[in-house]
Amino acid sequence: MTPDRDLPDWARLERAGDFAWIRENLHVFWPAAQTAYAEAGRGALVVDTTSRPTGEGNPFGYFPKEVLDLFEDEDIARMVGEYDPEQEFVVVLLKSTERASTYRVQRRSPR
Repeated sequence: MTPDRDLPDWARLERAGDFAWIRENLHVFWPAAQTAYAEAGRGALVVDTTSRPTGEGNPFGYFPKEVLDLFEDEDIARMVGEYDPEQEFVVVLLKSTERASTYRVQRRSPR
C-alpha cells in the first residue's frame, strides 16, 4: 500500500473525497455489509460511483470472496482476507476509465 505522502496531489485529493463519501454513506454500507457477510461470508461491497440511475444513490452489491478472486486484484484479495467483519468491511469503488479504489473501512464505536 502506498503511504499518502507518496501519492500525487490528484490521488491524495481523490482519496480524501472517497473517505468523506464513504463516511456520508456509512449508515447504508455498514448494515448492508453485516447482513451480506452473515449470508455469504467474507467479501466486499462493490459500488459503481459512475452511475446514479435513480438520481439518488449509486448501485452497489456485495460480492463474496470467491467472486472477487476472479478479479485477480492484489489489494482486494489482501483486504478481503484480512478484515475483521465484526468491526470492518471492504468497499471497492468503481470509477471512470476502468479504475477502482479499494478501502478497508473500520466502523467507529459509539461514544
